[in-house]
Amino acid sequence: MEEQAEVESSFGHESYDAVVVGSGYGGSVAACRLAMAGVRVCLLEKGRKWEAQDFPTDSFKILSAVRMENQNLGVSYGPKDALFQVYEQNDSLAAVACGLGGGSLVNAGVMMPAPVRARRHPKWPKEWERNWGSCEASAADMLRIQSIPVKFPSAKILEEAADGVTVDTSIKLSVNFDIEEPTTNGTKRPQMGSCLACGNCLSGCPYNAKSSTDKNYLVSAIQACLKSFYLLSNISIVIVCQNFFRHYQSRG
Repeated sequence: MEEQAEVESSFGHESYDAVVVGSGYGGSVAACRLAMAGVRVCLLEKGRKWEAQDFPTDSFKILSAVRMENQNLGVSYGPKDALFQVYEQNDSLAAVACGLGGGSLVNAGVMMPAPVRARRHPKWPKEWERNWGSCEASAADMLRIQSIPVKFPSAKILEEAADGVTVDTSIKLSVNFDIEEPTTNGTKRPQMGSCLACGNCLSGCPYNAKSSTDKNYLVSAIQACLKSFYLLSNISIVIVCQNFFRHYQSRG
């Protein structure tokens, strides 16, 4: 109750036109587009801001970055702000990422265009087909999608296991392979590192080379607002409004 009161007092009497829950691909894109359109938006995120040096780089550190909750047994263990959160209830099991950037922090960053058969599915609005190409191009630009100029260790092992059969590397990743990150479409992005092909993408990039949403869509939302940063409570609350950006985080 004390924590709830602290959070409520942080909001004051602010009002919003929209509330977005989560800062992964869905939430960050929605918050970004709404903020850029001048809509007053409140974006809620349970997790904290993860820096490159915070991500686990070995098995022991990964175990310490996991929280398990079993509703069937009524037990839980692991830090509440753990990067990986696993929930079990009845016959369902869910694994999610917890942090500013959501699942984009711990996925492989593989980016593939939607197949034509999916784009033309009758359940999609027909109007979407006209703008699909430009929207995909915009997303590719925002996520800094690049071809893979290096060979990852996993690809080398697979090729050896397959008696020299070459692994297809034509897919693109939302990973920075350049030494310098250029400014695109007027958006000044945070400085990023260059991928070293270490293969730690699924546990968070320790070299700051992955284009997770906290480095693009949320940055664009911030740049559309007055930039300010506050640290307050146990769940992180990111608020993106027409004229300001706040990030409330736990003190406890």
